[in-house]
Amino acid sequence: MHLPFCVRKCRYCDFNSYAWTGQNLARHVDALLSEARLRAAGLRPQTVFFGGGTPSFLPAPELARLLAELDAITGFRASAREVTLEANPESFDPARAAACAAGGVTRVSIGVQSLQADVLQAYDRVHDAAGARRAFDNARAAGFRRVNCDLIFAFPGQDPAVWRQDLSAVLSWQPEHLSCYELSYEPGTALTRLRDAGRWTGEESQRCRELFDATAALTAEHGYGAYEVSAFARAGEASLHNLAYWRSLDYVGIGAGAASWRHGERRKNLERPDAYEAALAAGADPAAERERTAAPTALFDNLMMGLRLREEGVSHARLLARTGLSPETADCAPAWRALHEEGLLETVGAGAGRRTRATPRGLLFLDDLLVRLAPDAMQV
Repeated sequence: MHLPFCVRKCRYCDFNSYAWTGQNLARHVDALLSEARLRAAGLRPQTVFFGGGTPSFLPAPELARLLAELDAITGFRASAREVTLEANPESFDPARAAACAAGGVTRVSIGVQSLQADVLQAYDRVHDAAGARRAFDNARAAGFRRVNCDLIFAFPGQDPAVWRQDLSAVLSWQPEHLSCYELSYEPGTALTRLRDAGRWTGEESQRCRELFDATAALTAEHGYGAYEVSAFARAGEASLHNLAYWRSLDYVGIGAGAASWRHGERRKNLERPDAYEAALAAGADPAAERERTAAPTALFDNLMMGLRLREEGVSHARLLARTGLSPETADCAPAWRALHEEGLLETVGAGAGRRTRATPRGLLFLDDLLVRLAPDAMQV
């Protein structure tokens, strides 16, 4: 479920999010629940994820209403093995934390990003290091035993020692999970426009690799397993919802701009919150795009997601069952063989357990690797 409003739009963010300028939040919750009634009645999901935007931006009474009514529609409290809500430090106060815990949320993901004041300011974040720790403590005080912290590395000119200092500090809080992302330059973001105008210089690749390796080493020292490119978890604490994405399982997306993948159909909702609300107020389906995914595209999508899993990789049996294709015989077969020969991919196991994963070197060049596997129509 996507909630699109934030205090401020971060300059690196390419999600469908909007700075709040007085939009009616109760009306938006009404729209979310209307779509849930249309598309998720009786769904009984295995996992639920409230993303954004900033879900914790909703006032505590609206969070409580959303969770209670969504449970009445979907039955998620009885069915879900994991219910995650994304929170930003500036808004995750004790009242919101308590409303989430009472409403059935079992896991909180806090957008820390950095503990350095200059970095937070450059990213347009509106919290400080003390606020991030306060949000974490609010989660613990409300009873959350599963907390994730998001961090971003590769800020231009970042001293690896300072990154390790930030990471060590957050590790000392003892979260169950960490998501550590390399700063990326996505099309259309304020950050990319600054870079293209020569007003911001991205970090050079060797330094990015050094920071990537340092992250894996330090988290391992503290007992966190690296199970995905950017995800580190204590034993048994991997994100079940994100694993569902990476394994290309079906999911239903509710909210402005939310995407869904179910029964071989991909859909995406109207992006603008006002248009989304208007469609639902009129009793209409808020979909902006719907399509049956062609087999080669579905194969690529499964590879794109599954190769992010460091140890597990992609199951050949699952690929065949979901797409009817094998990368060893599909159009991408020559690239598939070449990537194995170059030591970027490796295939392990046998029979139903056969799977392919990126090698440690392949993980460093995963984006380039995937471009080589993309169907001709998707290559640029």
